[in-house]
Amino acid sequence: MATPEPQFETRVRWTGSYAPGPLSARSYTRDMVIEPDGKLPILASASSRYLGDDRRYNPEDLMLASLAECHLLTFLALTAKAGIPLSSLVVSARGAIGNVEGKMRFRWATVSPSTVVREASDLERARSLHAQAHEHCFMSNSVNFPITVEATLSVAAPDGAATP
Repeated sequence: MATPEPQFETRVRWTGSYAPGPLSARSYTRDMVIEPDGKLPILASASSRYLGDDRRYNPEDLMLASLAECHLLTFLALTAKAGIPLSSLVVSARGAIGNVEGKMRFRWATVSPSTVVREASDLERARSLHAQAHEHCFMSNSVNFPITVEATLSVAAPDGAATP
Protein backbone atom coordinates (compact mmCIF):
# COMPACT_ATOMS: atom_id res chain seq x y z
CA MET A 1 0.00 0.00 0.00
CA ALA A 2 1.36 3.41 -0.98
CA THR A 3 2.05 5.93 1.74
CA PRO A 4 -0.27 8.93 1.37
CA GLU A 5 1.34 12.21 0.38
CA PRO A 6 1.92 14.57 3.29
CA GLN A 7 -0.69 17.30 3.33
CA PHE A 8 -0.48 20.67 5.04
CA GLU A 9 -3.18 23.14 5.92
CA THR A 10 -3.35 26.62 7.34
CA ARG A 11 -5.88 29.39 7.74
CA VAL A 12 -5.52 33.13 7.19
CA ARG A 13 -8.05 35.37 8.94
CA TRP A 14 -8.49 39.06 8.09
CA THR A 15 -8.45 41.09 11.32
CA GLY A 16 -8.47 44.49 9.67
CA SER A 17 -11.18 47.08 9.46
CA TYR A 18 -12.70 49.64 7.14
CA ALA A 19 -12.26 53.38 7.46
CA PRO A 20 -15.41 55.50 7.41
CA GLY A 21 -16.48 56.67 3.98
CA PRO A 22 -16.58 55.18 0.50
CA LEU A 23 -15.06 51.75 -0.07
CA SER A 24 -11.75 51.91 -1.96
CA ALA A 25 -8.29 50.32 -2.06
CA ARG A 26 -7.20 52.70 0.71
CA SER A 27 -10.26 52.30 2.94
CA TYR A 28 -9.31 49.02 4.64
CA THR A 29 -6.36 47.73 6.63
CA ARG A 30 -4.46 44.67 5.50
CA ASP A 31 -3.99 43.14 8.97
CA MET A 32 -4.43 39.40 9.21
CA VAL A 33 -3.46 36.44 11.35
CA ILE A 34 -2.03 33.21 9.97
CA GLU A 35 -3.40 30.42 12.14
CA PRO A 36 -2.10 26.92 11.46
CA ASP A 37 -3.83 24.41 13.75
CA GLY A 38 -1.84 23.71 16.90
CA LYS A 39 0.83 26.36 16.20
CA LEU A 40 1.51 29.90 17.31
CA PRO A 41 -0.30 32.50 15.20
CA ILE A 42 1.66 34.82 12.91
CA LEU A 43 0.68 38.47 12.68
CA ALA A 44 0.69 39.41 9.02
CA SER A 45 -0.13 42.22 6.64
CA ALA A 46 0.90 43.52 3.25
CA SER A 47 4.15 45.41 2.82
CA SER A 48 3.79 49.18 3.30
CA ARG A 49 4.48 49.41 -0.44
CA TYR A 50 1.07 47.77 -0.83
CA LEU A 51 -0.61 49.82 1.95
CA GLY A 52 0.17 47.34 4.74
CA ASP A 53 1.98 47.36 8.07
CA ASP A 54 5.74 46.71 7.94
CA ARG A 55 5.74 45.64 11.60
CA ARG A 56 3.96 42.44 10.52
CA TYR A 57 5.13 39.62 8.27
CA ASN A 58 4.10 39.98 4.64
CA PRO A 59 3.83 37.32 1.92
CA GLU A 60 7.23 38.30 0.54
CA ASP A 61 8.87 37.82 3.97
CA LEU A 62 7.21 34.43 4.32
CA MET A 63 8.21 33.29 0.82
CA LEU A 64 11.85 34.13 1.50
CA ALA A 65 11.66 32.58 4.97
CA SER A 66 10.30 29.34 3.50
CA LEU A 67 13.21 29.17 1.05
CA ALA A 68 15.77 29.88 3.81
CA GLU A 69 14.19 27.47 6.29
CA CYS A 70 13.93 24.67 3.74
CA HIS A 71 17.59 25.12 2.77
CA LEU A 72 18.62 25.13 6.44
CA LEU A 73 16.65 21.97 7.27
CA THR A 74 17.79 20.13 4.15
CA PHE A 75 21.44 21.09 4.76
CA LEU A 76 21.21 19.97 8.40
CA ALA A 77 19.87 16.58 7.28
CA LEU A 78 22.65 16.19 4.72
CA THR A 79 25.44 17.16 7.13
CA ALA A 80 24.06 14.81 9.78
CA LYS A 81 23.99 11.96 7.25
CA ALA A 82 27.56 12.83 6.20
CA GLY A 83 28.74 13.02 9.82
CA ILE A 84 29.69 16.71 9.65
CA PRO A 85 29.01 18.55 12.93
CA LEU A 86 28.37 22.28 12.68
CA SER A 87 29.16 25.05 15.12
CA SER A 88 26.60 27.39 13.59
CA LEU A 89 24.34 27.85 10.60
CA VAL A 90 22.44 31.00 9.64
CA VAL A 91 20.60 31.29 6.33
CA SER A 92 19.57 34.68 4.96
CA ALA A 93 17.43 35.19 1.88
CA ARG A 94 16.69 38.14 -0.34
CA GLY A 95 14.76 38.56 -3.54
CA ALA A 96 13.09 40.98 -5.88
CA ILE A 97 9.56 41.29 -7.18
CA GLY A 98 8.83 42.71 -10.59
CA ASN A 99 6.71 42.40 -13.69
CA VAL A 100 7.35 39.15 -15.57
CA GLU A 101 5.22 38.48 -18.64
CA GLY A 102 2.59 40.95 -17.46
CA LYS A 103 2.33 39.57 -13.90
CA MET A 104 3.83 40.75 -10.63
CA ARG A 105 5.92 37.95 -9.14
CA PHE A 106 9.29 37.15 -7.67
CA ARG A 107 11.92 37.63 -10.37
CA TRP A 108 14.74 35.98 -8.41
CA ALA A 109 15.92 35.03 -4.93
CA THR A 110 19.29 34.43 -3.32
CA VAL A 111 19.74 32.13 -0.36
CA SER A 112 22.91 32.92 1.62
CA PRO A 113 23.89 30.30 4.18
CA SER A 114 26.69 31.18 6.59
CA THR A 115 28.12 27.95 7.93
CA VAL A 116 30.74 27.27 10.57
CA VAL A 117 32.05 23.69 10.64
CA ARG A 118 33.93 22.28 13.59
CA GLU A 119 36.71 20.60 11.61
CA ALA A 120 38.74 22.05 8.72
CA SER A 121 38.69 18.64 7.04
CA ASP A 122 34.89 18.99 6.62
CA LEU A 123 34.96 22.38 4.89
CA GLU A 124 34.84 21.30 1.23
CA ARG A 125 32.36 18.46 1.85
CA ALA A 126 30.08 20.93 3.62
CA ARG A 127 30.42 23.36 0.69
CA SER A 128 29.28 20.66 -1.76
CA LEU A 129 26.35 19.79 0.49
CA HIS A 130 24.95 23.32 0.06
CA ALA A 131 24.53 22.60 -3.66
CA GLN A 132 22.82 19.32 -2.81
CA ALA A 133 20.59 21.04 -0.25
CA HIS A 134 19.44 23.43 -2.96
CA GLU A 135 18.74 20.53 -5.33
CA HIS A 136 16.71 18.64 -2.70
CA CYS A 137 14.87 21.57 -1.08
CA PHE A 138 11.22 21.08 -1.98
CA MET A 139 10.39 24.75 -1.50
CA SER A 140 13.06 25.77 -4.03
CA ASN A 141 11.77 23.06 -6.35
CA SER A 142 8.23 24.46 -6.04
CA VAL A 143 8.77 28.00 -7.31
CA ASN A 144 9.01 29.39 -10.83
CA PHE A 145 11.86 31.85 -10.39
CA PRO A 146 15.63 31.33 -10.26
CA ILE A 147 17.28 30.86 -6.87
CA THR A 148 21.00 31.34 -6.37
CA VAL A 149 22.90 29.93 -3.39
CA GLU A 150 25.79 32.05 -2.10
CA ALA A 151 27.29 30.04 0.75
CA THR A 152 30.06 31.25 3.01
CA LEU A 153 31.87 28.67 5.10
CA SER A 154 34.44 28.89 7.85
CA VAL A 155 36.02 26.68 10.47
CA ALA A 156 35.42 27.15 14.18
CA ALA A 157 38.50 28.26 16.09
CA PRO A 158 39.51 26.18 19.10
CA ASP A 159 37.80 28.76 21.33
CA GLY A 160 34.56 28.36 19.31
CA ALA A 161 34.87 31.55 17.24
CA ALA A 162 34.72 31.25 13.45
CA THR A 163 37.84 31.64 11.33
CA PRO A 164 37.66 32.37 7.58
